[in-house]
Amino acid sequence: MAGISTEAKVGVFVMVGIAILAYMTVRLGKFEIGEPEGYETWAVFDQATGLKRNAPVEMAGIQIGVVEHILLDQGRARVVMRISKKVPLAADASVYIRTRGVLGDKYVSIEPGSPGSPKLKDGERIVKARVPTDLDQVMGRIGEVADNIKDITDALKVSIASPESTKNISESLANMRELTASLKTVMVENSERLNRIVANMDRFTGDLSEISSQNKQALNETIKNFQVASVQMQKTIQALTSVAEKVDRGQGTLGALVNERQTIDDLNATLASLRDVAKKIDEGKGTIGKLVNDDTTVTKIDEALTSINDYLARGDAWKVYVTYRGDYMFKETSLRSELDLILQPRADTFFLLGLVDDPRGRRSETRQVQDVTKDGVTTHEERHTTTWNVDDLTWNVQFGKRFYDLTLRAGVFSSTGGVGADYYLFDDALRLTFEAYRFSADERPNLRFAADYSFWRYFFLSAGVDDIISEHGDATFFLGGGILFGDDDLKFILTKAPAP
Repeated sequence: MAGISTEAKVGVFVMVGIAILAYMTVRLGKFEIGEPEGYETWAVFDQATGLKRNAPVEMAGIQIGVVEHILLDQGRARVVMRISKKVPLAADASVYIRTRGVLGDKYVSIEPGSPGSPKLKDGERIVKARVPTDLDQVMGRIGEVADNIKDITDALKVSIASPESTKNISESLANMRELTASLKTVMVENSERLNRIVANMDRFTGDLSEISSQNKQALNETIKNFQVASVQMQKTIQALTSVAEKVDRGQGTLGALVNERQTIDDLNATLASLRDVAKKIDEGKGTIGKLVNDDTTVTKIDEALTSINDYLARGDAWKVYVTYRGDYMFKETSLRSELDLILQPRADTFFLLGLVDDPRGRRSETRQVQDVTKDGVTTHEERHTTTWNVDDLTWNVQFGKRFYDLTLRAGVFSSTGGVGADYYLFDDALRLTFEAYRFSADERPNLRFAADYSFWRYFFLSAGVDDIISEHGDATFFLGGGILFGDDDLKFILTKAPAP
């Protein structure tokens, strides 16, 4: 290995990495040749927002198939699925569209149905299909809640604010006062009689103790029960007497309610306040009044929720791509590597961030001016020095805009300002690229031309010429290839890759 250059080592390492990535892509992407396995079934949903092609179909948390097509069927979403032959489905199976995790990925969940039902055949429909609740249904329920609140406030206004209700409450308080006064009178007037009853019960229990010894055990239990009852009755009489005295003295909640005029006045004031609140609500005053009577509030809530939904939809529309390309430079006999991250907020606009490992390294220029005196004559000598640091990485920061088949780019190319253009042919399978960067007053710019051909979804081949008009003879042909992954591919690899 001592005779192999650093560039060759880097090239071997990169080619091994490309081979590993290609193997993972084919392995994890389940690349198949010929007709796909499994049988086809389909279901119709009211809407399939967020569900994408190749989304997993699961049963009990285990993937049993994928979504093949999503079509429009008479104003509804027709979802076509391909299910593994190892998992037969009953004719009464149920299918749902569900959401997984923080990212909000949609997938299809199937409940197997009854074991005794006939099995679905290839191409048959699953009749039972359900969709999750959306924002429109939530807003409808909010409207129903607002109507219920209005009905409750109207009923409360009729029940409390009328003079008849106020009169009934006052009469009830007066009846309670009379009841407690009568209870106190009964307790005081019959206290001696109650004491005699208790004494008679004591004598009765004493007489029972003298009955025949054959029933002694049963009589003893009866006597104990009577004694316990007499004790409890005495305690109850004492408690009632104490309550009546406290009520008469105005102690406690009931006593204050019966004896204090202030309590009744406070209650009347409370009823009046409730009547005013009900009136304000009916007139549309205050927060609750506006919510119940003014449709503008509900409309603003609906607009706010719609704005939030639009914002989330714009965030979900962003696309992310990761691309790597390696070009073998024939003049340098080494590999030029480039790793780019592409952020695409819209179909015709993107931002590109990347790192470049060029075998020629990073170019820097210095200019020195010095005075030289010879034979008494002073002259100015100017020296230009160009330095290439082969260990430095350069970076790309570009903005691109596509116009039909033409894409224009501008920004930073290999750590210098530049512009570029891409022209697409054959349904974007062939891309012709021209870039110009590293502009200088003393040097010619670096002009680069490349042609990329995508022969499969993830891989492409490239060829071209770099530094075409170089003054130092640095023009070189290159040949290479690369790999491209989208955000859906990255999610699939991160979620399906086996754990170590």
